[in-house]
Amino acid sequence: MAKAEVPDAQWPVFLDLKCETCEVNNITFKCLNCDEMLCESCKNIHLKSKMAKNHKVVSLVNAEIYQRNETETKCPTHTTEDLLMYCNSCQVPICRDCITSGSHHNHEMVKIENVIDNKYSELKKLITQSKEKSSKYEKIVKTIDKNSQEFSMSVSQKITEVKVRNNQLKAALDRIESEYIKHLQETDTENLKKMTEFKKSLQIDMTDLNQLIQECEVKEGNKNKEIVQFVTDVKQKMEKYRPCDPPDVGCPPDFETRNVNDQELKDLFGQLNSKSALIVNSPLPQNRNIPSAILVIDAKIVGSFTSDKTRVVTTGYDQAWLWIAGCKGISLVTSDGKVIQDINTDFGVVEADVSASGDLLVTVCWGYKVKKLTSHKTFTDIYTAAEGHYTQGITVTDTGNVLVALYKHNDSKLVEITTSRQHIRTIQHDTVDKKLLFVNPNFICTNINGDIIVSDNRDKVVAVNKSGTKRFIYDGKERKLQKSFGPWDVVTDKYGNIIITDNNNSVVHVLNQDGKFIKYLITREHGCNKPFGMDIDTSDRLWVCNVGNKKVVIVKNETLSFDFFNWIELQCDTY
Repeated sequence: MAKAEVPDAQWPVFLDLKCETCEVNNITFKCLNCDEMLCESCKNIHLKSKMAKNHKVVSLVNAEIYQRNETETKCPTHTTEDLLMYCNSCQVPICRDCITSGSHHNHEMVKIENVIDNKYSELKKLITQSKEKSSKYEKIVKTIDKNSQEFSMSVSQKITEVKVRNNQLKAALDRIESEYIKHLQETDTENLKKMTEFKKSLQIDMTDLNQLIQECEVKEGNKNKEIVQFVTDVKQKMEKYRPCDPPDVGCPPDFETRNVNDQELKDLFGQLNSKSALIVNSPLPQNRNIPSAILVIDAKIVGSFTSDKTRVVTTGYDQAWLWIAGCKGISLVTSDGKVIQDINTDFGVVEADVSASGDLLVTVCWGYKVKKLTSHKTFTDIYTAAEGHYTQGITVTDTGNVLVALYKHNDSKLVEITTSRQHIRTIQHDTVDKKLLFVNPNFICTNINGDIIVSDNRDKVVAVNKSGTKRFIYDGKERKLQKSFGPWDVVTDKYGNIIITDNNNSVVHVLNQDGKFIKYLITREHGCNKPFGMDIDTSDRLWVCNVGNKKVVIVKNETLSFDFFNWIELQCDTY
């Protein structure tokens, strides 16, 4: 094999050593045959001489490489002997003396050149593999840089939004301040005007009284007949100067304030809602997501009404679509049960969801269709599954796409589509063990961390991540329930908690993002009686359809201070 040489021009001159021939110039070369140190000029002269015309003269650095290579070709045991063979039994190169010494007697041996060729091929493969990994890492680094830049840009945008909101509230407060100050100033002006007019009237009366007093004092020294009429006239004039009190100036308007806690201010200002984090498909271990804040949930019943409907999907704050699963027709109602409109269908409705634009999407019972309600109160097809795959659960994702659960014996799956009928992907087999993820996926929803939560086969809840890898299975067995776990509908709240209706036990379970049980949100004490369908409205109120007592119960999730020690216990269970 050719030795890898470094171009001579790349190496600096060795300033401290002089050429052994001319003893003037600095050395830069070495003759491997003569072991002589040379400068560049003497190198050329040396190679032109007859005795050295076949000598190998290289730069000092390359000389070191050549000498190291020469050393490596010698036997480490018999240092003067070249390595000739390779002992497969001992996995070492050997020389002639090694063979004749008998230490490798009856061992399998091959020519070292053959081993070198094989090792060289292996080296090339290793280099190729290393380059591929390096390329992958480089792509990941670029992805990290890109995602970090996009994340930073998004954060900057959110900071701008926060500042805009702050300026809006400041402007609103400034307007209120101006209105209050203007009202107080107008009150003060009005009061001052009234007082000024009263004062002016009193000053006129004072002038008249002073003049009358002067007239009386003049008459006081003359006792004649004129005084009789004069006194009578004075009495009449004095009648209009009746006693008076200072006018009531009243009181300025009170400025009443009340203490506002931080949560009320945050509710007014706006909330920072968590979103799913971007996951890079990296061969490196992923850091575990630890929530920055975890909330214990308590339930408060804020409303209920009688209804025989079993399924519900909210459209906003105070309205929801209700229907009986598998039956024809669907109704829009208010939170007190008042029917706004009834939509007749010629098919049974299994599951429904509402898009960000307000479109109602439904799946057909024992059919292959996903339909959308049009402005003409009719339904149009937006997706048709392959024959034999029945459409069941449906949910609209944060991106506006639609996830549909399809059931077929030994072939169940989820498909993601756009509302314009474009197929995005299929989720069916675990990316790790390649097994089917679902038996009979009934209801589905997505979580803030990107997980897809599926109520599967009426006996368990399965969670998979965005890549289709199984995250966990919750079967309720650890709760030691009176009856078998009977999950139906599943939803998630803004904190990432997973909420499950348990029809068999008449309770609603709450899990954390990792599938660990937190508590029962509502039980029979709250009027929970065979809960079936549920959904969360924009005010975080949970609508629950109870088939046992034919009531829709509306629950408000109260967020309480988090029990730190309970959180530690949950995390220990998780790990």
